[in-house]
Amino acid sequence: MEIEKYINQAEQIFINGSFDPERRDFIKNLKTCDLLAVPGSGKTTALIAKLYCIAQNMPFDDGSGILVLAHTNTAVEEIEKKLKKHCSQLFQYPNFVGTIQAFINKYVANQACFEQYGSYIKKNEDELSNEKIAREIYYNKSSKIYGI
Repeated sequence: MEIEKYINQAEQIFINGSFDPERRDFIKNLKTCDLLAVPGSGKTTALIAKLYCIAQNMPFDDGSGILVLAHTNTAVEEIEKKLKKHCSQLFQYPNFVGTIQAFINKYVANQACFEQYGSYIKKNEDELSNEKIAREIYYNKSSKIYGI
């Protein structure tokens, strides 16, 4: 997989400058690793650049894809916002970019529900709780945000 030749493009798109040697090493590393650093140090930007470089090599010969798991929706939204216009294929099958919870819901819990009960999950817990909160706010006339 060619990564090095796409790093310069990623720099121009995402940082309008140059990655330092440590970030370049991370972007070129195709082995599983943990990226630990303080907030605001450029972890997400380095990851986005890495995904961009990998996406330039897609589709893969073996038909495999990329799995990107984040803890928060905010992280997923940032990745999607910055990458979707440059490499939309990352957000299509066989790739997955989302939260750990969304991955479990889609590929583990949904399949288990089908095998156990013969039907797929119609709504997951996140959707149900969001609907309940919205109903409570909407119908609570004493709420200051009634009707929104």
